[in-house]
Amino acid sequence: MRLWNVLLSCCLVVAAGLGLLVLSGSAKRIAAPPLEAHLVLQEFPIPEGFGIEPARVAGYMADKLVRRMDGDIAMRMTLDQESMKKVKEIVLPRLMNVVVVQEMMRDIPELSAILELGAFRGTVTGQVSTTEAARDVALTVPGALLAEVDGEKVAITTTSTGLTALVLGDMEPGQVHQVKVWFGEAGMTSDLERTIRIGSDASTRGRVLIWGRDGWFGADVEALRWSRWLIGALLGGTLLFGLASLVLPLLTARQDRSRRGGVNATAR
Repeated sequence: MRLWNVLLSCCLVVAAGLGLLVLSGSAKRIAAPPLEAHLVLQEFPIPEGFGIEPARVAGYMADKLVRRMDGDIAMRMTLDQESMKKVKEIVLPRLMNVVVVQEMMRDIPELSAILELGAFRGTVTGQVSTTEAARDVALTVPGALLAEVDGEKVAITTTSTGLTALVLGDMEPGQVHQVKVWFGEAGMTSDLERTIRIGSDASTRGRVLIWGRDGWFGADVEALRWSRWLIGALLGGTLLFGLASLVLPLLTARQDRSRRGGVNATAR
């Protein structure tokens, strides 16, 4: 059997086998590092005009308080007309200005979440796992605005290179964290597949696997289920062809040697 035939058949077998592992979801286990992050990217569409305008809230509260002062009998009896006028024109505008109201809204967790919601453009969800002990594990996500780890809100930090990240801390062997990250416009304009990284102390870098991003070559395989069977059938046929091209020449050569041995024995 010729050498090029053997090499071609081996390449076909390896490529088809690897392709079948990819389609079955088992290829990610090949040469997997101890620290991994399996993430799913999704867009986070927000209705136009969604959000709370602090200036509008401040104006509404000031007007409401003025009307309340005018209709409150106890205030009208307690304060004279000049004092009432000073409260309306000086005190209320200083108390209910945009800066003060915005700070008040951000101090309330529920309102702060609504304010941040208007800036969300996408989400990253998934899990971070390790098979070995790791210290100071961190996940970088460009443009991260809000993050949750195992259902609890965690702080967003900024690395020395300017990337936003969430610190997961020390992880024990076999430990798994469920992470959710909401990112803003900065995340949409960057190549997240290249900029999302995970690592631990001593510059140990893990592997990040990302699904769900639109525009990658072969993305339609996620949506068109029949295409998976088609690709699987093609790879399976290629695998069988490669195996046959390796086995048949070996069987033919073996039969030829057997025939030659029988002819030589008869001649003797």
